[in-house]
Amino acid sequence: MGSGLSPQAFFPAEGQAGYQLHSCPQNIRGMRLLVRVLKRYAGEIRPGNPWQVLVSCVLSQRTKEEKTAEASRRLFSRARTPEELEKLGLRELEKLIKPAGFYRQKARRLKEIARTILERYGGTVPKTREELLKLPGVGWKTSAVVLSYGWGIPIIAVDIHTARISKRLGLVRPDAGPEDVRKRLEGVFRKQDWLIVNLGMVNFGRQVCRPIRPRCEECPLKRICKFYNDRLSLPSRTARVRSGQG
Repeated sequence: MGSGLSPQAFFPAEGQAGYQLHSCPQNIRGMRLLVRVLKRYAGEIRPGNPWQVLVSCVLSQRTKEEKTAEASRRLFSRARTPEELEKLGLRELEKLIKPAGFYRQKARRLKEIARTILERYGGTVPKTREELLKLPGVGWKTSAVVLSYGWGIPIIAVDIHTARISKRLGLVRPDAGPEDVRKRLEGVFRKQDWLIVNLGMVNFGRQVCRPIRPRCEECPLKRICKFYNDRLSLPSRTARVRSGQG
């Protein structure tokens, strides 16, 4: 680690000196590296369609990403707005989103959400967390995803990739919940970088910091990653098992 960076210097434990990541030179260099890498993986950031982001988020609950994408494609080929979804029969809607798990419950939920948006908001997805949380079945995570990816409003939306990367880097404790992760990330990243953090961590988690068989050796963050450096001190067999390669 000739650069002077280390996971311990970059990510001090909560309560220790340097816990605020901008408080020492090592932390500043580490943060610059992390933001630079996340920018590369985020690519061009453009807000999506708030309604379709909301629908996809509902479909993603307890469903694998590829199945969510398939169900979303099928549905949006027939209904791209709340009005069009509301006109679909319930059985037809169930058939369209069947690749997603619990499709019957989700079909009813989507009907309720579409009806509420049409009746209360004139067909436009709400643009505030307070109003989004009033929609049937919409919680903290879904509201954050819609605000961030749908409306382009700076807010940290914690998904499985964001949580996994934050824990592996050592940003948060291994047992940290989504709200702990959100508060930590919003505390250490500049607000202007929050959208980059969201999309960058999702793409980085899919391509490099994967849940199984992470590509640690080619990871541009390995020198400041607690997970990687902890593995270096383990016997080779144990390290392979920990990384999902054994």
